[in-house]
Amino acid sequence: MTMTTATPLPGQTIWCLGMYASASTWMFNVARKILQTVAPGAVRTVFVGDGGGKPTLAAAGMATVVKSHDLSDEAQVVDLAQRSSKILITVRDPRDALASQMRSLKQDFARALDFAERSAWLCLRFSRDRRAMLFRYETGFFEDVETVGAIARHLGQELTGDAARSIFGSLTRAEVEKHIGKMPSMPGILVDVASGDLLDPNTHWHSHHAGRNGEIGKWKKFLTLEQAAEVERRLGFYFEIFQRK
Repeated sequence: MTMTTATPLPGQTIWCLGMYASASTWMFNVARKILQTVAPGAVRTVFVGDGGGKPTLAAAGMATVVKSHDLSDEAQVVDLAQRSSKILITVRDPRDALASQMRSLKQDFARALDFAERSAWLCLRFSRDRRAMLFRYETGFFEDVETVGAIARHLGQELTGDAARSIFGSLTRAEVEKHIGKMPSMPGILVDVASGDLLDPNTHWHSHHAGRNGEIGKWKKFLTLEQAAEVERRLGFYFEIFQRK
């Protein structure tokens, strides 16, 4: 037995909404694994993003775990919000988020700032929704096994200690690095022709997720004072609501 209680899943949509580089992929995988523990074979995953068309969110007899960042299509946002039974939100100091994006994806400052601003606004929009549970990167939630149980309870499930530890153990930095290292030889892996970046469509781990260390305050090494000031100006709402500078 891996569960002590379970809520029927068919038809449920769980929305994992996160700022870029905020451990949103970790959160997505925790939610995916919790539901797969409850109902093996009855869980599907979907990534929703700009420019990729509108994926089908509903599937008969299935629960759907959705991952997204910024979405400019308001109709898509409204539709996803209406379908979601629970929302899991991850946020991060946008200065560190930019530093991570610029370093791992080789994005220029302007592009990374636009992504951070749009995703932060969307996270803020739903942060006080009664269905939402918010996680700040700086708390280290992704390094605490208790987070798994807390997420399970938010989703209406109660994991045993063994099940929670198993899920947590499969998503440590070391295990994720191992998984990424195997991706070049795994079937079904997608390749970005322009950058060479690999994507596992099941877990949404990218090869650019490798080598990260979760450092807080890394922006001081990668952003100029002028860039940091521009982030604070554009995303002043983030600092006011989610954290102090």
